[in-house]
Amino acid sequence: MEHLRCSVDNRVTRVAWLNRSSILYAGNDKWCLDPRVVLLANTKTQYSIQIQDVDVYDEGPYTCSVQTDNHPKTARVHLIVQGNQAN
Repeated sequence: MEHLRCSVDNRVTRVAWLNRSSILYAGNDKWCLDPRVVLLANTKTQYSIQIQDVDVYDEGPYTCSVQTDNHPKTARVHLIVQGNQAN
């Protein structure tokens, strides 16, 4: 499993996690159909999701999009999956 974390503060009015151009979560609302993607935290300091049973198809860019005081900001991470994930 993989955790994707985004640090936020009290100026944040909207948050979302995206994979490429697809919205995974917007605030507390799940937009993707993949049951492996779950919201871990939506607090005043952190917005994080978890991808369970990660495989090579999950590899690629993920973006945390944050709206603060009418100024959008983004943080990007590129997930690299190596080898087989065994639990």
